Amino acid sequence: MTEVPEHEAVQSHRYVMHYPPHPARTSDPHYVDFNAYHRAHRATARCYVGERIGFSDCLDAQGKPAPAPVTGPQAGLELHHAHVEFSLQNGVSLAALEKDYPGISDPDQVGSWIESDANFRWLCVFHHRGPGGAHTASHSDWEAQQYVFGLIDPERPPKP
Repeated sequence: MTEVPEHEAVQSHRYVMHYPPHPARTSDPHYVDFNAYHRAHRATARCYVGERIGFSDCLDAQGKPAPAPVTGPQAGLELHHAHVEFSLQNGVSLAALEKDYPGISDPDQVGSWIESDANFRWLCVFHHRGPGGAHTASHSDWEAQQYVFGLIDPERPPKP
């Protein structure tokens, strides 16, 4: 069997999202939970992907390196809704969510679960909304970069 040599490939994904109606973020009664979680955990938070593969790919909003310091807050972190985004909560199938998160089938509790530790991940800007971000890269690529160092390049175009 012939081995495939190292190579690069530009990826592009295009599709239409259908968002259910949802309240403005500021009128969400559970937004206080989001802010409380943020205040309580921000000082010691670390990028979820960086904790697995190392922090050398972590970047802040200005594209500057955001390594984890020995103590204190890591620069450039944002709180990500890992499983269900705030804007999708009114469209969630409670039966489907219940399979992975037993006890969440009460429609009055979905909003508080959306803003809980079970649904949060700290990500640096690059791994949240940059080229290697949970909101940018395909799920399979985003997941793989947790285990493959340098999988998604933030700046350099592919070699010809």
